[in-house]
Amino acid sequence: MKKRIRIIAEKIIEDSFPLLKGKRILFFVIYLRFFGFSAWIPPFMRIIVFSTRTKALDDFALTGIMAHELCHQERYILLGVPRYLKFIVSYTFSDACRTAEERATDRLTIEKGYARQLYELTLITHNDKKHSNIIDNYLTPEEIRSYAESIGKWNITA
Repeated sequence: MKKRIRIIAEKIIEDSFPLLKGKRILFFVIYLRFFGFSAWIPPFMRIIVFSTRTKALDDFALTGIMAHELCHQERYILLGVPRYLKFIVSYTFSDACRTAEERATDRLTIEKGYARQLYELTLITHNDKKHSNIIDNYLTPEEIRSYAESIGKWNITA
């Protein structure tokens, strides 16, 4: 699974994430109720964790998760260390902050050309009871499609 994740990540970074080229990102696969998360331990340790539950997903949906998590990493770079540390506190304790971050990350994922992959992933997560506590933090399938169409990214597959 880690090899599959690494291959997908390398392709996406090469194609769509110039800020992440040359950055060391550690990937872990563990059991989680949800599909994945990203973290940065400044200054250099970048981590993306995938759930063992993602093994059942096809590469298209897995690309949707990877693009979303890489967008978090890009957003962290743009924040810089002081703002990122403040952000982590807010993200931990504020539902509004979590929702704003996840929706902004979904929009960035779409802007980078991964709307269809994110859409497929979101159809899966919306039918997964283990995601029921966090699903409202993310764009809905309808919002993904609407935003992608509005910026001309719906018919693009990265």
